Amino acid sequence: MTTSPLSRNGGFTLIELLAAMAIFSLLAIAMYGGVQWVVLEREIVMARQKELHDLQRSVAYLNDDFGQLQARDVRDELGRDTAPALWTEPGRDFIVELSHDGWRNPAGVPRGTLQRVQYRLEEDKLVREFWPVMDRVLGMDGRVQEILSGVDAFEIEYLDDGGNWQPSWPPLNSADAEAGALPAAVRYRLETRSFGEIIRLVEIPG
Repeated sequence: MTTSPLSRNGGFTLIELLAAMAIFSLLAIAMYGGVQWVVLEREIVMARQKELHDLQRSVAYLNDDFGQLQARDVRDELGRDTAPALWTEPGRDFIVELSHDGWRNPAGVPRGTLQRVQYRLEEDKLVREFWPVMDRVLGMDGRVQEILSGVDAFEIEYLDDGGNWQPSWPPLNSADAEAGALPAAVRYRLETRSFGEIIRLVEIPG
């Protein structure tokens, strides 16, 4: 009796089955590696987008605050002395403190539009802090916002009436040190790990 070709080839041999399983395993490993790479690439893109968003938000904060500077000095926590409307001084724990207008009030809370703001660096984070009133009292906490991370440097210069850039404000031994005096412009420099150096010039309304 002769065996037909269909009978002889009706199933897989053990070797053929093992070979198919090996090929399937290799394909599965390759596909898993590809999926992992897609997920990793997506996470990298999302992290980069967040860094860019944080940078854009920080620049917007700085431009708005400096661009709406107001010559409004404030009293200190004890009510004895006044702090300048724009204040940068070596040795302080902040980089700049300022008074600005344009504080948005979407909730309609009974308050003014002026706001007192402070910027400082805490390790590699740029921090923005503001208070609910201009003349705060002892023990009044401000609201702290960590607006940008990965910051290596944050520097500010101020253009006086003589066209000279000053490293601090009010400038020492200058007529611009009078109460409420503001510079003609502010130039700040942010140095970040992800985007390098960012320099912006903000004109102060006269």
